[in-house]
Amino acid sequence: MPGVETVELTGRYGPLAAAGPAGPVYALTRSPTGSALCALGLDGRVRWSRPLNATPGLMRVAPDGGVWLADGAALAETAASGAPGRQIALSHAPDEQVGEFVVLPDGFVVAWQSKPYRTARVERVDGSGARRWSAEMPDARLSYEGVVEMSAANNWQATPMAPWRPRELSPERPSGLLVSADRVLATYLDWSSGIGMGFCLDLATGELVWVTPPHPTGDRAIAGPGAFLVGSQGYGAFSTRLYDRDGATVVEWPSHGRLLVSSRGRIRVVEMANDSSPRRLRRLHRDGTMTDGPLIPGYYTVGPALGGDGRAAFFRNGELQIVGPDLSVHTLWKGEGEGVGRMLLLEQGRLFFVLTSDWAKGDARLVIADTDLPPMDTGVWPCGESNLQANPVRRW
Repeated sequence: MPGVETVELTGRYGPLAAAGPAGPVYALTRSPTGSALCALGLDGRVRWSRPLNATPGLMRVAPDGGVWLADGAALAETAASGAPGRQIALSHAPDEQVGEFVVLPDGFVVAWQSKPYRTARVERVDGSGARRWSAEMPDARLSYEGVVEMSAANNWQATPMAPWRPRELSPERPSGLLVSADRVLATYLDWSSGIGMGFCLDLATGELVWVTPPHPTGDRAIAGPGAFLVGSQGYGAFSTRLYDRDGATVVEWPSHGRLLVSSRGRIRVVEMANDSSPRRLRRLHRDGTMTDGPLIPGYYTVGPALGGDGRAAFFRNGELQIVGPDLSVHTLWKGEGEGVGRMLLLEQGRLFFVLTSDWAKGDARLVIADTDLPPMDTGVWPCGESNLQANPVRRW
């Protein structure tokens, strides 16, 4: 049994990120007394806490350790010391706000949303906020064979719903904005139906290169230079497609869930589906076949995070589990509560993740588990949002 420490947290904790394997670990918190950005050491102790005027749902860590948050129509930095950093105001229409963003070495890519839905817009700006390009996405008309409607006109029989224009269309989280080599994949979702679309643009020019068909959105990941894994789950869909840089479907698997892509290009998935059917750990081969691992009960999953030796960790159904390269599984620790989101693999095999017994009340525990896992794998997707910094950008 590993050394496991649990730290009681005040309020609701949002996503975790880290500056690097040695930390610090950053967390967004929300409580009745206000919101804050916190930095924690590998021992779980708070190094500093900075109050926030609002609670952003998105956090990116730059290579210098600075933390960037979206605040309405601006990007705000907190330095690694906890001191306020740069504030970058972005040009925008009155009804627009930042939906997603990623940090580039020379600036940012931003996915905007308008409320109510008027347009979906993606832009690239430099480090001062000056616009390099701005691209409006085609007006969305959504449809999917599993989305049905009934009316007196068809004798109240369920029939596929006619294509509709959503009233709201927002960048999906997490991983609604990915940058792989010279490609940007922005995924927008109609939250009322769960149907969305992915728009792929050229990073240098903003030109729209390809678009996915409307589908129930699922997990996404960078798979290689200009290549993406796009999941679909719901309304009977349960699949993952590999798209190349030009939008061609290279392969499709009848599997969906939390993805891992190793430094050797191997793809694994911890399956997740919001129904009662049994799900597995699987390896997805690039010829379209799959290797089945064991059945895994439960649904809510924290992680996974992949070590450099091919072993990965995740928490599900009350158990912290380690899965080997051969998909064998053993339980490392049993704990109470549920969690969703990220798991960080840091120095000395330390795993950081958050569990809760009641998301509505906002009570939470930070779990710090000591393992014998090596440093995190250097592949394109060894954990959720691609890297410890929660900044899904790979430039090659």
